[in-house]
Amino acid sequence: MFEWTSPSSNAEQAARDLISAASYLHTTFKDEIWLWRGQADGRFRLTPGMHSRVMNVSRLKEPDRIVNLATNHLLERARESRLDVHGDTRLPDLALLAHLQHYGAATPLLDVSTDPLIALWMVAFAGPDEPDLLDNVTGLLYGIRKPPRSRWISALDGRKFHLEDDSKHPSVVDSLRGQVWWYEAPDVTERLRIQRGSFLLGPLDSAAKNSFSSLPLKEGSGDNWLETRLKKRGQTSNTARSSSDVFAMRVRGSLKKHLRRLLEDRSGLSISTVYPTPWNRPMIESFSKGYGRGRRLELDVNPSFIAED
Repeated sequence: MFEWTSPSSNAEQAARDLISAASYLHTTFKDEIWLWRGQADGRFRLTPGMHSRVMNVSRLKEPDRIVNLATNHLLERARESRLDVHGDTRLPDLALLAHLQHYGAATPLLDVSTDPLIALWMVAFAGPDEPDLLDNVTGLLYGIRKPPRSRWISALDGRKFHLEDDSKHPSVVDSLRGQVWWYEAPDVTERLRIQRGSFLLGPLDSAAKNSFSSLPLKEGSGDNWLETRLKKRGQTSNTARSSSDVFAMRVRGSLKKHLRRLLEDRSGLSISTVYPTPWNRPMIESFSKGYGRGRRLELDVNPSFIAED
């Protein structure tokens, strides 16, 4: 995967350079639209939470099927707790998964934002309670190419996520066809609205265990187009073509405190606005955290489905 790091040895200047570079890539090239994801700990792969749960169990026979079974279990338990009831509406499967994801549940959805400043916030703030917890760890700001319109899923798509036995009714999983899709969920939470959140969805690419992501994203090869493009910022000859579906910008731990100050002073963002308390849904946080990345898979899937080879 192509990466870029600010060449400045001054942490405050490097933080400014990072914001400038991300904004440049976000706005300059008319035929490219990038979605953004920030990870405070760059040691973790670009992987949806449900994929992580499944990949933590070794030598599974059908890992992608187990993602679907565990996701169906999550949806069933959430509906039993009436977490799908939103005002006068009952949320369909994808909208409910988006709702749960934003409060800590592990789902097959990967959080992204249309705003690079929101993604940088996620890099700089380890969490609402201890923002500086990961200031000794390098983070990553990812840019991920937005899928073409033919691979967008509408906000209130009413299909079931997955149907194990009934092939007469198409499901979301049936439509993936080995590719990554973009889903812009309805504004079911304040967090989703404020964070300009949307999601990527695709099959678990189990053949790529040592890759940067569990999703089938094109890594690219050849020269580092990202580095070349950023070296030539402002030059009319800057025609380096992007040759990958994803890139990363490294955020040294020493930059994070400066990023926090810049973002708070210049963007109007704050911990209370980015992480609003769900006063009207007091159960959803505790439920979602109980279904996080660390939950044992066998609690949700019949052990016969996850027997090792």
